[in-house]
Parts: sequence; structure tokens; C-alpha cells
Amino acid sequence: MSERLFEAVQRIEVRRSAGMDRSLEVNANVQTFHEPSEPCVLSKEKSSETNGSHKIGSFEPVQIDPGTVNPQVSCVALSDGFSQLGVMTGDAVSALQKLPSDTFNVVVISPPYYWARDYEVEGQIGHEDTVEEYVSRLIDVFDEVRRVLHPEGVFYLNIGDTYYSGNGQPHGQDPRSPSRNFMRKIMRAVDRSGWDIPKKSLIGIPWQVAFSMQQKGWTLRSDIIWNRCNAFSEPTARDRPHRQHEHIFLFSKSRFYSYDRSQLGEEENVWNIPIERSKRTEHNAPFPTELVRRCILTGSSRGGFVLDPFAGSGTTLDVALDLERHGIGVDLNSNYTSEVINLLHKRGCVTSDWNTLEETLSQEPEAWSTWSGNKNNFRKPGTPRS
Repeated sequence: MSERLFEAVQRIEVRRSAGMDRSLEVNANVQTFHEPSEPCVLSKEKSSETNGSHKIGSFEPVQIDPGTVNPQVSCVALSDGFSQLGVMTGDAVSALQKLPSDTFNVVVISPPYYWARDYEVEGQIGHEDTVEEYVSRLIDVFDEVRRVLHPEGVFYLNIGDTYYSGNGQPHGQDPRSPSRNFMRKIMRAVDRSGWDIPKKSLIGIPWQVAFSMQQKGWTLRSDIIWNRCNAFSEPTARDRPHRQHEHIFLFSKSRFYSYDRSQLGEEENVWNIPIERSKRTEHNAPFPTELVRRCILTGSSRGGFVLDPFAGSGTTLDVALDLERHGIGVDLNSNYTSEVINLLHKRGCVTSDWNTLEETLSQEPEAWSTWSGNKNNFRKPGTPRS
């Protein structure tokens, strides 16, 4: 640690009003608080200067200590001079608890599917013993999403289904997706016998999640079919159609909300979007750029606020940067968040200050009042155009 940074840290007040100590760790540009209720604060970049309204500075690739697990949440803020972006490493619930209420215009989420992959991090969602526990853990995350979502905001949830096998542990290898080979090493819950549904049954997880969300007060506005045009075939499935689609549910927390349907183009609730084989990072299940682009454009104005609590490969933040939005991405796997941070650096972002990001999130988006999707600008049927 440089002498200047060490002195700066010494000057930081780390006591709560009640007098309780809060421990602080600094690793390069990352500061980690061991208290989930406290806001994230970041050290400034090591070398920076101001050029008009753009902040110019040097950077080194960020490495977050492997195995960062709750209750710690590490935070890094970045900016390209316009978009203010944040990357948080930690479990989704603890990270979201740090964020302000009623803020984000659009949330885009693709959580880990039930027993589909192993992301090799303690505390990951998707390896629960029962479907009920899996759904419950997702609902815990979505409760926090509901709190931080703007009253007129929308929430896109992409989630896939799983089959119940009940035939014991599979054998062999899956060369197309190494992240699936974990099922040859451990017994998945879906491979155990004794469930109360027949073997070979599709479990129906997306709809179980959707119905649970409705019970929590979410309004389910649409079931969008994502037609994955170039999805892999399933050579072992000889007695059913191969899976080519996934669900994208559109939720709102209010009956009346803001939404720009014109951005859908000619495709309404069936989106023909191929899977992207090229990778931004080493994540094995990246979002397609076009899918995220539609979600962001329909749900936010220029300068709007975007959130992805399962950031993975960082597609949501990458697209937010392209579309001049501000955003925050969260992931439990520190390898993924390190790669996302470095990706954003390569795209021209420099390390910023978390307080600047929070200040941006506290203001109305730049183009909000004139955005065609703002519900105040909707033209009621029968009303002449102005």
C-alpha cells in the first residue's frame, strides 16, 4: 500500500454512531466492509487528473481475493466520463441491502438454474436439496430487488427449467460445456430417486418462481419466449423435442409503470436471439447482447439506472455502457467480478468513487421527463397526437 493511500485510510472514520467498530480492508482499488448495512466506499484511483468533466487516470488490472463470501461485500466504482458503474462482489441479498430504495429503472436477471452448473463458489444458488429451497432463496433476492426497483421500474427475469432424472449419478463427459461435468462428480438432487413426480419429468421451475413472486405482490406482465436460434441439440433426448427456448418474465411492482414498447421492433413476446458463442469473460453462460439491449431500452431512458444482481460475464454492464446508462452488477464469484472490472477498464473506464455513483443514483435520470416510455408521456387511446 502506498504511503498516500495508507494515510488516507487512517483518516477514514470507521465508527458507527453507536460507537461500534467496523473493520476495513483495502486491496488496491477495492475496499471491503464487514457490515452489510453500511454503504460501500472506495479508494480513489492511484493517479488521476481532471480534464473538463472527464476523469483521466491510470489503472492496473484488479484482482479481488478469491473466495469472497458473505457477509463481506467488496465494491468497485468505475466511469467512462458519463456512465457511472459499480461492481459488487458478494451474495446478492447482502449486496442489494447496501443499495438505495426505489432507484433502478430496469433490473435484468438470469440467476443460476437449478442444478445446471457449478460456479465453484461457496454459497452459490442452484445447488439446494429441494426445489422449494431454491425458489425460496431466489425470492429472498427478489424481495430486495423489489425494494430497490423504482416504483415505475420493470424487472426482466430469464430463467430456465430442469428435468427430474431420479436415475442416479450420470457418467461420461460433456465436452461442449465443461461447467456441466460437475454432475459426474457429485450426486445432484435431481438425480436422486424418491421425488413425488415421475422420472423424466420437466419440473416447471420458471412458473413455480413466477407464481411465488405473484404471491409476494409482483405483477407478472408478460411471458416472453426467448427462441435461442442456435441452441445445442440434445442427442440423448430421443423421445421429446429438444429444448430451444427459455422464459423471460416481465414483472412490475406497480400497476402503472414506465415502458417503451416501441423498442421491441417487430418482435413482441417471442424474441429470436441466438446464443453468443464468443466470450467477454470465462463465464460459461453469458447473456446475449441483443437480449440485454432490448431489456434496457424498453425499461430506461438515457442516463437511466440498470441493475443485475447476478452479473456473471458482465453483459448487462457492458451494454449499459454502450447505451449510456448507469448501473450496478453483483456476483458472488470473485473471479467473475474481477474479469468484469478488467473488461470495463479495457473499454475505457477508470476507477471512480462510490460516493459519485451514489450521488448519480440519487438524481433523476437526464432524459427521464422527455423519454417516450415515461408513463406521464403515454397517450391515452382516442387522444389526438400533440
